[in-house]
Amino acid sequence: MADSVSLSSVQLIIDSQLPSKEFLAKAFTDGGMNLEYEGTWHSIECQTIEDRFYWLYSNFGRVMPHRDIVIDTETSEELENPRTVNQVEPNNQFFAIYDFAQSSLYISNLHKKSFLKYYLEQYASDLEVIIKNSYRTIEQFLDTINSVETIKFTGEKNLFSSGGDLMEPLKNIFGYGEPEDFSIEANYRTPLRDKLRQGILNLAGKQTDGRLKTLVCIGKDDSGFEAIFNTNSFVSKLSIPAQKDEQDLFLPEEVREQSIIKLKRMLNV
Repeated sequence: MADSVSLSSVQLIIDSQLPSKEFLAKAFTDGGMNLEYEGTWHSIECQTIEDRFYWLYSNFGRVMPHRDIVIDTETSEELENPRTVNQVEPNNQFFAIYDFAQSSLYISNLHKKSFLKYYLEQYASDLEVIIKNSYRTIEQFLDTINSVETIKFTGEKNLFSSGGDLMEPLKNIFGYGEPEDFSIEANYRTPLRDKLRQGILNLAGKQTDGRLKTLVCIGKDDSGFEAIFNTNSFVSKLSIPAQKDEQDLFLPEEVREQSIIKLKRMLNV
């Protein structure tokens, strides 16, 4: 069976808002650094791809535990450990990628959210960084917020959408019939009233039955914190095919490239 890396979808909030491209470009500047967090040393590589994908890879390990001996597996002989107590063997891996088009962050280990939060705080000045799990249902999301900021959705011409109430207005704009695909973003700053709530539920229903490809809603809760509902978050895990090298580690370049391919397919862009 081929090896794979599993990426889980989470929400990234910076100072109660979605992260800006300016912040992401600063936090994911191309290059590398070493960072210690709670006794673990991380060798970090970041990259920005196509002004949309923000990639982070960490190869990490701990100084302790450390033994003064190692065992030669060929001879069963005990030898002096060549690694000193001031050296780290980075034999663990962590992958993260933020897709600006989806407003979603995907990470390979949910237990590493606190490390990623600490890393991002190095670039956030006094801004609050929050990484939290995604909402599972649109109803749960709507029960959490009291105002709506943004509604974004995409669709394409297919058997389910053709001739529907969304396509009908679009085909009359330029007189060329129904578009092959479309993307609409509406920005609001309005309380969540019954009519708007029902409208969002109707859009979620269209996404479920295939008339929309994706739906992202952004609102604010009672504390003023931004909350996000993303239908792609239902795919709570992405399975990324990848090969391991002779050291039994995944090739980070391959994980990055395959992650981008999967994310592009989700939005078909």
